[in-house]
Amino acid sequence: MIIYYTNRYSGKKQDSHRLLGLALADHTGDAAAAEELIAAMREEGCYGKPVIDGFDCFSISHSGSTWAVLIADRECGLDIQYHRDRKTGSIIRRYFAAEDREEAASGPDGFFRIWVRREALIKAAGMSVVLTDVPPAGGDHAEYCGRCWRISDIAIPGADGSSAAFCIESGGPADEEPVFREIGQHK
Repeated sequence: MIIYYTNRYSGKKQDSHRLLGLALADHTGDAAAAEELIAAMREEGCYGKPVIDGFDCFSISHSGSTWAVLIADRECGLDIQYHRDRKTGSIIRRYFAAEDREEAASGPDGFFRIWVRREALIKAAGMSVVLTDVPPAGGDHAEYCGRCWRISDIAIPGADGSSAAFCIESGGPADEEPVFREIGQHK
C-alpha cells in the first residue's frame, strides 16, 4: 500500500490528471503504461467510483494544495481535509453516526477527524457522501456494504493543518501501513 502525494497541487483537473500519471508511472515503472492506464480509467457503480480494469485499487483525494493517491491491492479509500471554519452542527446531526457525534462536536480536530474517516470509508465502498446510513467511523474497524473495513488516521507529510485518513478492506496484514512517496522527490 503506497500513498503518492504532493503539496504543490494547483486545484485544477488537468493537474490531478498529470499527478496521477506521475504516480502511476512510478508505480508501474513505465510512463507509457501509466498513460494507457489513465486512458482505461472508468467509473463504476451508481456513484461513479473510478476504477482501472486489471490494475490495483486506488483512491484520490485533494484539499488545498495537497493532492494524494492511495494505491493498494484491495478496495481502499483516502480523504484529506484542511481545517477551515464551517458550521458543523447541522452536518454532524444529519450525516454522522450517533456514536461519532460527541467527538465531532468537540472542536475542529474532532470534527475533521471523523469527517475524513467517514469519507475514506464511503470512498472505499464506492458510495455517496450524502448518504446518512454510514456506520460509525471513529473506531479502527467498520462493517459497511457487506464488507469489513479497517480505518486509520494518517498524516500527509507537509500538510500541516489538515486531517487525513485511509480505509482498506480487511483481509491483508492487520498492521500494514502505507508507504509515502512525494511525487517528483524520489528516484
